[in-house]
Amino acid sequence: MDDIRTWKFSNSVKPEQVSECLEQLSLIGPGTTLKLDLSETTDIHSNFIGFLIHARNHMQKTGGKLTLIISFTIEKILIMLNIWDYFSPDISTALSRKSA
Repeated sequence: MDDIRTWKFSNSVKPEQVSECLEQLSLIGPGTTLKLDLSETTDIHSNFIGFLIHARNHMQKTGGKLTLIISFTIEKILIMLNIWDYFSPDISTALSRKSA
């Protein structure tokens, strides 16, 4: 049976949430699918971008999978930072068309 974890984020991801995310990520076992639901998120701190990169690397190293469900705003941020291509295989859908 596949282990799928879903983390839903609010409209704003604060810097202090990143350390908690890192701690929770370290507890995820091999082969797990981690879904990060950012469909309602319109504001993220740069620390969280670093977390997303780390999470993708961590999940690949442990044989797991990262899936991002993103808002239109997060899509624009990833494109603006020129990291869209890095995450595009992990993006399942853009559910929300909220803008910044």
